[in-house]
Amino acid sequence: MPAVTTITDPTGVDWSLDGTAGYWEAPGKKGFHGTTYQHYRDESPMVSGAFWRGVRALPRELFVPIVIRDFDRNVLLSKRRALAKALSPLNGKECTIASAWPDGSVRRIDCRYVDGLDGGEQGPGEYGITTMKYGLRFIADDPFFYGDTITQNYSLSPATRTELPIPGADTFYEVVASPLLAAGTIISNLGDVETFPTWQFVGPFTQIIAQNVTTGKTFTIAHTAGTSANSLSLVTEPGESYLVDESGVNKWDKLIAGYQLWSLIQGNNLVNITLTGADVTSTAILQYAPLYEAD
Repeated sequence: MPAVTTITDPTGVDWSLDGTAGYWEAPGKKGFHGTTYQHYRDESPMVSGAFWRGVRALPRELFVPIVIRDFDRNVLLSKRRALAKALSPLNGKECTIASAWPDGSVRRIDCRYVDGLDGGEQGPGEYGITTMKYGLRFIADDPFFYGDTITQNYSLSPATRTELPIPGADTFYEVVASPLLAAGTIISNLGDVETFPTWQFVGPFTQIIAQNVTTGKTFTIAHTAGTSANSLSLVTEPGESYLVDESGVNKWDKLIAGYQLWSLIQGNNLVNITLTGADVTSTAILQYAPLYEAD
């Protein structure tokens, strides 16, 4: 059974192509079943072949054929005009195309409308004058589909106090176990490719050390958050990275030199998170969306 396709326009309105509102998905959808890659190679004189240097995923082109139907000619025209207005990329924002599968899974991709509504009406012998058929074309700058956002919270365990007897004496000494945060935590990225997480660190704390042991990358933030009302938010996505406090003030200068804003690679990631100066109200909140090669 095929997926149900829904286009969410830049204003957040859903246009489901299941026929409930007069919009149907027609056969022939393309661009949803794989990613196109560009390879980089160097060639040298007098040496056969080439030296492979790297690869990147290219922007993805999506083709969605649709049919618009209504028995009222005026309503049909209104539907077509409304869709054309809704998909316009002139506001600079993206649409989202979602594929909802019978198993309950949903995969989405952000894209911009290119063309396709310049098609024509279907005359007698095909659909009739109350039907219009179009092939909508979109371009996705980020070529990967993404799943539902996963949120994981990491909190400190309360400090424990244990009294141990001193041999040969009537007194005891007290052992205090300091609280630890996310030591040796396994974070599983169930997607097809690496994904860059978003972090929120809730105080109190004076320093943050976050290490992905699996990849060997670490970043450290030296910043004092005095209470649980103070926090830092960190986005690690390349090209979109930022670090701000609870008031939205830029704190990028608090990242210690040599930082590596690491990703979650596909599969299991062994992660250590340490907050200096923390207590039981301190929290690290991790959010990420698994990325997929296909819908």
